[in-house]
Amino acid sequence: MGNSIFYAEKYTDRDLIESVLQSFYILDYGYIKAVNEDKTINVIHAKKLKTYTDETLPQTETKNVEVLTLAGSGFSIQFDYKKGDKVLLLGLKDFIPKTKDVTSATETTNYLHYTRETMKALPLCVFNDQAKVVIKIENGDLDVKTDGKIKLNGDSKQFVTWAELNQALTTFLTALNGHVHTSAAPGSPTSSPVTPMTLDISSAKTTTVVTGG
Repeated sequence: MGNSIFYAEKYTDRDLIESVLQSFYILDYGYIKAVNEDKTINVIHAKKLKTYTDETLPQTETKNVEVLTLAGSGFSIQFDYKKGDKVLLLGLKDFIPKTKDVTSATETTNYLHYTRETMKALPLCVFNDQAKVVIKIENGDLDVKTDGKIKLNGDSKQFVTWAELNQALTTFLTALNGHVHTSAAPGSPTSSPVTPMTLDISSAKTTTVVTGG
């Protein structure tokens, strides 16, 4: 290394290679600074870069990053992401502005290892049980909690809950079985009209789990 042009600055070839690779953000974490109208995001990178003189550079922001989720022809997940959410940043080997542009195999036109324009964001971090929607699978059980509604094939119809419906019907049957009134014999004055009984099962209607099926 005595003849290296970097020797005077104690800057090795390895340092140069690592610097180049780091500059292309092969893999990084970040947090969302803004969500754009087209659902792309602006991301602040978790780490600040350093120069060979050990000078720390300002924070790096990458704009209009496409967000990837789990999706395919058989199953797809879509959810809202907000400012401050953490994301895993991935670099691809070729320039792909939008994943919908991927329709067939093409030859690469970029010979660099990675470029910033290929950055994609994947919302991926430690499980957050305080999220608006929480899904847990444990011992074969599926536990779903949400601040909103759970819609199964639409939301035009509603389920009923067994305990409340059973209680309403039990109350109705008890009142029906215990209700007596005199029947008028032919030619005798009739008794006063009997007030029709009502049945209220409104409490049995589910409000957060609805269906269209």
